[in-house]
Formats: sequence, structure tokens, C-alpha cells
Amino acid sequence: MESRGAWQNARDRFRLWAWRHYVDGEFAHPRLSYLFWEATLGCNLACRHCGSDCHRSSDLATELSGEEAVRALTQVATDFGPRNVFLAVTGGEPLVRPDLFDVMGRVSRLGFAWGMVSNGWAVDDAVVEASRASRMRTLVISLDGVTRESHDWLRGEGSFDRAVSALDRYRRAGFLKSLQVTTTYHRRNIGELQAMYDFLVRKGIRDWRIVSVFPNGRAQRQSDFLLEPTELQHLLDFIREKRSQPRPIKVSYGDEGYLGCGYERRVRDFYFTCLAGVRIASILADGGISGCPNIPRSLVQGNVRQQSVKEVWETGFAKYRDRSWMRQGACAACSDFGICKGNSLHLWDAETGGPKLCHRDLLKKARETGGGEPC
Repeated sequence: MESRGAWQNARDRFRLWAWRHYVDGEFAHPRLSYLFWEATLGCNLACRHCGSDCHRSSDLATELSGEEAVRALTQVATDFGPRNVFLAVTGGEPLVRPDLFDVMGRVSRLGFAWGMVSNGWAVDDAVVEASRASRMRTLVISLDGVTRESHDWLRGEGSFDRAVSALDRYRRAGFLKSLQVTTTYHRRNIGELQAMYDFLVRKGIRDWRIVSVFPNGRAQRQSDFLLEPTELQHLLDFIREKRSQPRPIKVSYGDEGYLGCGYERRVRDFYFTCLAGVRIASILADGGISGCPNIPRSLVQGNVRQQSVKEVWETGFAKYRDRSWMRQGACAACSDFGICKGNSLHLWDAETGGPKLCHRDLLKKARETGGGEPC
């Protein structure tokens, strides 16, 4: 058994080595294939863990108008080809924009495939039909508890019923290419993994993405949110087990960070890498051009009110594509830096000069505390 484990570890390390060299090639030849549009920072909820720290304020005067958004995305279509770029609409809560489906109807006619992330609160039959008419392909609904008590504690009273209703409406409508549930796990709901799995199977959901809360936005002010090392290990073991069996639902872990060879490719379909600024860009609510919406605003590279995305893509993003500046602090001597490259940019802490969260180190602590397979 020991020799078999050693062989598996050697194989996993080789695969990660090969992945590292593949990623180096990706960083050397950036090509935009995924674009976020942060439609608004307004929201109809005030979730305790919101990484964007979104608000209910109606003072959204700095945000792009519908015409500005269409103009910017039309230019993206001209410069990159709409069939080469998937457009993901996020926020805030996109559905608080009254012109959302007018904008997206016009954008989809340019040839973009697009999807949306929503809390589900505002979804009714009219919204579902507007989604169909504007050719929305994919939808992610956030469901962060398997009961009203746990979900509503995080997101607000009544939000569980609204999210479940949204899932039911879209599933019955049947026009989406993908209907995914995303669940954020923290210390209060980590005991609901199997119950949520069973619930989603009963609901007919076929795609479940799990993330662990990370210390950005409001979550950074919640000291009891972050998973303990053994809780993160338990979460990943649960996902690994579900993925190793014939399953009625696809379960995967989000792309928050590098997990080490014991879990990479076992809990998701790909090896970790942060491709912000390499394959991924964002148009932020105020027109800023960045990597992904969760990345600190200090890394914004330009603004669509003054520049095209193409111009910024070709002349900016240097700090995204050469991450050697992140090899400092705890990352300086890390043997996995060539693979991890300092973890996701949205977890980087400029004040401390290191990641706010290192998944690999948390899992190492879990093994030291409770056992597990070294790698």
C-alpha cells in the first residue's frame, strides 16, 4: 500500500509539473475568452458574506448606462469576435437593473453567448420569459443553506423561498443550457453538505458548485466565517467522494485557490490556476477594466469610457501576466509557487504582501491535526 501511495503521489506531482508548464504557456500568450460584466453594485439583499460589499443604495450615478454598456460590448464583439468570448453578467444583483434584458437582448444579437449570476429574489415568470427572449444560456443561483433558517440568516428573511422558486421556474422553463446552484460554505452551514446534496437531487438540479467563504468584503469582518483547516478538509473529502461515484448531480469545488496534489483535479474538472488578465477580464459597474470583479480596485487597468477593452488588453495587465512580484512573504520559499503563483489575485493582500488565505497550508495543518494523506 505504501508503494502504491508513493506511486500515486509521484504521478500527481508529475501531472502538476506538466500543468505548470502548460500554464506558463497560457500566461505568455494571453487570449480573452471570458468577460464579466458587473452590471451593477446595487443589490436587493445585504448578505453577510458578500465579497463585493454590495449595497441597497439607489445612488448608482457612476455606473455605466445601458447605452454605454452596449457600446463597450459592441466594440468587444468587433475586436475579439463574439463567438470567441463568453459573457458573464454579475453584480451586485443584475436583476435590480431595470434595463438589464434590453441591454442583453441587444448584446446577444451581436452573437455573444451569455449567462448570469443571481440571488433569485426578483425572479418571476416575466423575468424567466425575458431571459428566454434575450437568449440567456446559463444561470447560477446562489443557495447557501438547505433550510430557511440557515440560508436566510446569511442572506435575509424570505430569500430561501425566493431562490428555490427561481430554480423551480427556470427548471420548468427548460431553455437553459446550464442551471447551476452555487453554495458558499462557512462554519455555520458546514454540517449541511449531505442534506444539501439530497435536496438538490430531489429538485432535479444537475450542477452544484461549492465554494468556501473567503475573507473579502463583508466576510472579512466576520471572524467566525472562515472554515477551520479540518472543516476545509472535510468539505473537499465530501466533494472527492461524490465525484468518485456514479452520480445524479455534478459536484465541484470553486476556483478559489491551489489545493496541493492531494485534491487537485479530484474536486473539480481542472487544475487550479488564476487566469484573470490571461483569459479573463471584466467590465466593472463604473466602466473599469479589470481581471475579475472580486479583484481589488487597485488593479484596475483602464476604463471603457476612455479606452476599448482591446487597447487595455494589449497594453495593460502586466501585473496579471507576470506574477513574480507575488513571490514574497510566505510565498517566497514555497515549493509550489510555480504552480500556484501566489493563489488567486482576489485573495492577495497588498498590505501584508501575501495571500489572505492559503488553501495548501490550511490542508497541511489539517493533516497535522487529524491525519490524512501527505503529498
